[in-house]
Amino acid sequence: MSAYAITILIMVLLYTFYVGFNDGSTAIATTVVSRAIKPTTAIIVAAVTKFILPICIFFIGTGSVATNIQDSLIFVESFQNISAEKAFAFIFSGMFGAMIWAVIAFVCKIPNTISHTLLGGIIGAAIAAFGFGAIQWKEYVLLNVVAMVLLAPLVGFILGYVFLFIIKKFVRHAPRGMNKVLKVLQRVNLIVLTGAFSANNSQKSLGVLLLLSTLGLWNIGDEMPFWIVLVIAIALTLGMLFGGYRVMNTVGRKIFKIAPIHSVVSQLTTSLVSIAGTGLGISLGMGQVMTSSVIGVGAAERFNAVKWTTAGKITLGWCLTLPISMAAGYLVYLLVGKLIMGV
Repeated sequence: MSAYAITILIMVLLYTFYVGFNDGSTAIATTVVSRAIKPTTAIIVAAVTKFILPICIFFIGTGSVATNIQDSLIFVESFQNISAEKAFAFIFSGMFGAMIWAVIAFVCKIPNTISHTLLGGIIGAAIAAFGFGAIQWKEYVLLNVVAMVLLAPLVGFILGYVFLFIIKKFVRHAPRGMNKVLKVLQRVNLIVLTGAFSANNSQKSLGVLLLLSTLGLWNIGDEMPFWIVLVIAIALTLGMLFGGYRVMNTVGRKIFKIAPIHSVVSQLTTSLVSIAGTGLGISLGMGQVMTSSVIGVGAAERFNAVKWTTAGKITLGWCLTLPISMAAGYLVYLLVGKLIMGV
C-alpha cells in the first residue's frame, strides 16, 4: 500500500468516526429523550448494531451506495492517464475540504448533513482538478445529490406528519398499557434505525476507498477486502461510543418535546426512508431524515408546538452544507494540487 493510500485511509477512518459520533447520536435521540431506554444502554446497543451491519452487508454483497460514489459522481474518463500525484491531490482535497466544513460546523454549532459534506468536498475538488464538465450532473448528481438536500427531509417531514395523524386515530382510546407497548417498539426500532444509519453511512466511506482504487492509488481488487470493512465498522462504533449528547438534545428536545408515540413514528419514518435510500444507492443525510421526521411529527401533534425558528436554522444549515463543502474542496485543491504539488 502506497503512502498516498495510507493517508487517504486514515482520513476516511477519521471521517467515519465523526459520522458515527454525529449521526449515531441522532439515531438514538428520541428513544433516550422519551425515556424508553437509558442513555448508556442505548449507546451500547447502537454501537453493537453499527459494528455488525457493515459486516452483514459485506457478506450479503449489496453496496450500491459505495459503487455510486465510485462510478456516478465523476466521469471515469476524467481519470485516464493522470499521474499518481494529481489523483492523490484530488481525493485528498475532497476529503480535507469535507473535514474542514465538518469541523467548522461542529465548533460553531451549525447544523450540517454529513453525506453532503463528503460528496460536496469530492465534487468541488473534482471541478478544480478536472473541470465542471467532469461531473455527472444530469446523469446522477443533480437528482441524487443536489435535490436530496431538500427532497429527503421533505419526504421525512410528510411521512412523519401522515403516520402520526393515522396512528393517533387508532390509539386514541387505547388502554394505559399502550405505553409499555410503545416502549418496546422504541427499543426494537432503535436497533432497526441504527442499522439503517450504519448501512448507509458505512457505504459512503467504502465508496471513497473504491474511488481510490479507480484512481489507481490502491489496487483493492475485484472485491472489497474484509479487513477494510472491519476497520470502517470499528470507526463507526467508536464514534457512536463517544457520541455527542449535544446533537441528541437538539433532536430530542429543542425542536419538539418528544413523547413515546412521537418517538415511535419518527423512528419508523426515518427507518423506511433510510432503507429505501440505501436500496436505491442514494447517499442520504441520515440526520436530515431523522430531524425532519421529528418536525413532521411535531407539526401533526400541534403545529405551534414546533420551535420553527430552530427548525429554520437547521434547514438553513443543510442548504449551506453542499455549496460550502464544494467550495472548500475546490479551494483546497487549488492550494494543494496546483500551488504545492503543481499538478
